[in-house]
Amino acid sequence: MKKFTRFFAIAVSLLFVAFNLSAQTAELPKSLEIPSAIGDNMVLQQNSTVNIWGYAKPKAKVSVACDWIAGKPVSVKADAEGVWIVPVAVPAASFDPHTVTIKCGKEVVTLSNILFGEVWLCSGQSNMEMPMKGFGRQPVEQSLEYIMESGKFKNKIRMFTVTRNRSFEKDEWDCKGGEWQCATPKATADMSATTYFFARNIIDNVDFPIGIITSNWGGTRIESWMPKQALIEVLAEDGYEAAQKKHSIKPTELYCAMLAPIRQFNAKGFLWYQGCSNLGDVTTYDKLQARMVKQWREDWGDKENAMPFYYVMIAPYIYKGSDEIAYPLFVENQVRALSKIPNCGMAATTDIGEERCIHPAQKFEVGQRLAALALAQTYGQQGFEHKAPQMAAYEIKDGKVTVYFTNASMGLYPWYDQPVVGFEIAGADKKFYPAEARTVANDRVSVWSSQVKEPVAIRYAFRNYMKQTPNLKNMYNIPAVPFRTDDWNDVR
Repeated sequence: MKKFTRFFAIAVSLLFVAFNLSAQTAELPKSLEIPSAIGDNMVLQQNSTVNIWGYAKPKAKVSVACDWIAGKPVSVKADAEGVWIVPVAVPAASFDPHTVTIKCGKEVVTLSNILFGEVWLCSGQSNMEMPMKGFGRQPVEQSLEYIMESGKFKNKIRMFTVTRNRSFEKDEWDCKGGEWQCATPKATADMSATTYFFARNIIDNVDFPIGIITSNWGGTRIESWMPKQALIEVLAEDGYEAAQKKHSIKPTELYCAMLAPIRQFNAKGFLWYQGCSNLGDVTTYDKLQARMVKQWREDWGDKENAMPFYYVMIAPYIYKGSDEIAYPLFVENQVRALSKIPNCGMAATTDIGEERCIHPAQKFEVGQRLAALALAQTYGQQGFEHKAPQMAAYEIKDGKVTVYFTNASMGLYPWYDQPVVGFEIAGADKKFYPAEARTVANDRVSVWSSQVKEPVAIRYAFRNYMKQTPNLKNMYNIPAVPFRTDDWNDVR
């Protein structure tokens, strides 16, 4: 393997300033200590400069030796508060295991079985957290098959789960308790199902290891995953203070405790699966998500706001009534975010919700659709549709509404003579009726109802949960996104 030379000392000093590790932390270690994210079995981002960091006695000398870098170990002095950081060049992906040795005086820490590959940070609430073994009485489809065979991927898929912790307006230096796990049946059962299926679908198409870092907490709002200043930019001071009073997990708490400790760990991109707890935030969520993404990218050293960010549309569920429209109104926010966030994509879930369970069992489809976005937009693979069909335009003529769709290069289904389920239609009285609908061309659907002679508006999948599952998809089995042509927020 080609050897890599060490970096100049000035790079180290610059990183001390850039990362600002110690300014807001307390109770720092008094001897050599490595954060839990830097450990055995980890995956380091290929073709990049990564950081090996930790704490020691103030002004103590720390040396870092990587077995893939020729020459003497890189030595640095911890700063006045004990912080030290060493930038390390990582070559192209490799399944060969490597070691890192860290020394400070007589203390030695050896990290082994390290791979080079692609690292993805994955965050959100319980649907991102839901493990392969499922939750109590809430299964994950296809889990047994994939858990049983996961041992074949122990050198291809690694996962680190951030331990739950809260810290208000104070950045923690470590997420203690987590460790990198290789994919084995025992370990895989506890891994996030969404991210494991994502990794499996990526691995099936590329030749490099996948490292997944998951940081999740069920039932949490997006505000918990953002720092104070970013929230104030969107909500203003009054909105931020109001949020502090009404939420059990306060804004910033999870950002400080579960993201700040890992933001030095170089990554390829981000996956996000959250939103149920923000249901009702129909005017601010898209702005919050866009600002969150910008913040995360800055934290991970991306000043261009360009790192890949792929997220999951929340799924249909009863919420406060199946016939209510809180869910589709929120989805509109998630769709608007697509135009606010550079280099992003949304995995649609119109077809997998369950009326009485907020955790859909079909996590394979979610992971697969996220992987399709990444394979197409990040890894440049071609030959398949990777985005959900969305309404592009519509026209009303002779009592029917023709709807035109994007992201349906090979057409839409069901077939011409089979009903499309999920449409509703209304006239000037704003009363919606179930509509008949058929695909009439590759990219269009005709919608009508004998009860509405002069249509004014249509809706698709625009209920919290429809008794008949909406079935409009493209030829790659990706479901169409809920939409409406009206702006009648008070009409159910």
